Amino acid sequence: MRRLVWVVLIATVGGLGFSQGVRSLGMAGLVLPGPGAAYLNPAYAAFPGGLYGADQGFQLPIGLLGLVLRPESNPLPALGGLSNLTDENSPFDLLSFYDQVTHLGEFLINPASSRAFINPNTGYPEIQIKVSASGIQITDYQGNPIQLDLGLGTPTGVASNKGLTPAPLFRIPVSLENNLFLDFGLFAGGFGLGLSPNDSLRQALQSGQLQPSTEYALNLTGTAQAGISVGFGYATRLPDVPIPDFGPAKLYVGTRGEAFYGLAYLEGSFSAGVQTDAQGQFDPNQPPVYRGNVFYTIPGNGNGFGARADIGVVMEAQGTTVGLGIRNALGFTRWSGTELHWDGTSSNPISAQGERSSFGFVPAFFLNAATRVPLEVGALMVGGDLGYESGLYGRVGGEFSLGPARFRAGLGFDNGFRFGLGAGFVGPGFTLDAALTTHRAPIVGNTVFGIALSLGLGF
Repeated sequence: MRRLVWVVLIATVGGLGFSQGVRSLGMAGLVLPGPGAAYLNPAYAAFPGGLYGADQGFQLPIGLLGLVLRPESNPLPALGGLSNLTDENSPFDLLSFYDQVTHLGEFLINPASSRAFINPNTGYPEIQIKVSASGIQITDYQGNPIQLDLGLGTPTGVASNKGLTPAPLFRIPVSLENNLFLDFGLFAGGFGLGLSPNDSLRQALQSGQLQPSTEYALNLTGTAQAGISVGFGYATRLPDVPIPDFGPAKLYVGTRGEAFYGLAYLEGSFSAGVQTDAQGQFDPNQPPVYRGNVFYTIPGNGNGFGARADIGVVMEAQGTTVGLGIRNALGFTRWSGTELHWDGTSSNPISAQGERSSFGFVPAFFLNAATRVPLEVGALMVGGDLGYESGLYGRVGGEFSLGPARFRAGLGFDNGFRFGLGAGFVGPGFTLDAALTTHRAPIVGNTVFGIALSLGLGF
């Protein structure tokens, strides 16, 4: 079990390093055309930089202030003993800590909180499960029904994503001669956790009635992966394409291959439940029923490898750009590790060597566009993107420039509704950007607001 915990920690802590630029966050996460989007569309590796600006500053880790200044998310008392956090009088909230520590580039104004489940009389979260011959009910300490379909992150695995690995925590691009380019990356993500009732339990919760000789269970699913990657690609500008009534259009194409070596992987589905007797009642002496399969890989106990192909095309004419990238046009992945199996007869799993492999066409599409709008005073740039990976997402946003000042706004949908507001200032030798951010709170699902800052220096 400790090995499984390490897999989750690798992916969760790894997710701390990846964040969008503050300029992008001010437009709800919008990805504009430019070399910075080459990971999503390899044709942008040949596209000129600066046409629509770029994130030039270093994002300040102001989320550390949220950890230290907010007692609910401050882990420092644990230095004097873990009991300082688990004591009933401690204000520490693990959910608030998780939300802030996974957004270190943002100071969260209202991080996720488990207070809704805390009984003030005990100081601990409480979930009550009431089972009787007539039905089953799951509530908080006040008797309010709890929605059991809880989710955290976006599950990604071999079966669904083939050779598509999570976005890299950091990416180091290297330009070569003859329109070739190379990049190195470290990825840790694909972290998804879900809790939901099985069909029988869901029906019982809706009707309040139990059926005889029926198994009622909670299903837990989870995924995570981490590794290193190397990409090699080619991007170039083709001859201009004449467009009637519009003029010549610049055309860019690119292709990229990526290979990865996997360090850690987790993919599992596990259920725990009880079964009613012939009269539709629960026997308190009956042991729980465990079913499911969990496959995991950690260093020293298996590994993974894979490769994929990406392609892209970009067209630009009179200040308007449209690009289409297709990642994982063809992908292969293979992971070796340990398989745990629960067959419903025992709480102890059957352990054996296992493997996960996949080959096929499971593309991730990314379409984006931007244009400059001429104004008498200042300059306006607007853009939008639309993509599909494990789900559909899209953003629209814009930036208005007036002298050294920048004003930004955007709306989008990416695992929930998002909006962004931002501002920037370009001074002699430095840039300063700020953004109001939003994201969906883990587990509890409310909208969390944050503030992000970046500072760029030029010499």
